[in-house]
Amino acid sequence: MTDDGSADTTPVAASEVQGPEFSDVALELTRRELPDIDGMAFHLGMLLLRTANTHSQHSERLVHRPHGFSHTGFRILYIVWIFRQAEARDIARLAGMSRQAASSVLATLEADGLVIRERLSSTDRRLVTVRLSEAGHTAIKDAFARQNQLERDWFADLTEAEQATLKDLLTKVAGGIAKSAKKTQG
Repeated sequence: MTDDGSADTTPVAASEVQGPEFSDVALELTRRELPDIDGMAFHLGMLLLRTANTHSQHSERLVHRPHGFSHTGFRILYIVWIFRQAEARDIARLAGMSRQAASSVLATLEADGLVIRERLSSTDRRLVTVRLSEAGHTAIKDAFARQNQLERDWFADLTEAEQATLKDLLTKVAGGIAKSAKKTQG
């Protein structure tokens, strides 16, 4: 608001906004169009999204790409690694992606010699089991160890109690998101 009570329409240049202040600036600019939005919900959603994106981008740059795969490839390899083998549809579900997207990533991982896909049925082409190749097993095991060290470094400034609280709070948020998704699906 300006001194006379009217909405401030002064343009803000994106080039002037630094990462840490983005949430505050974004809220101010959004309220110009939607003055009644819930500011705290906005901040929490924005911070969660920016944190998740930063986590993904840094992990991919520092760990996944040097091992020859993307962040999505890492998630898929990790799922196959911990279960030893899994059906492609379960991999997609656990990785939080569509079957088509998972199939595309699996094709790349297979072409790179990291996974082996086998059809389970001669009548239903969708039933595919996936397991790691020897190279895939070595790659994900090393990448996961590096990923875990990176995350250890990121959370080092939090006490054990703060880490446990953050885990509990994020688990609650994830549950709320899942409930909301179920409501909107029917």
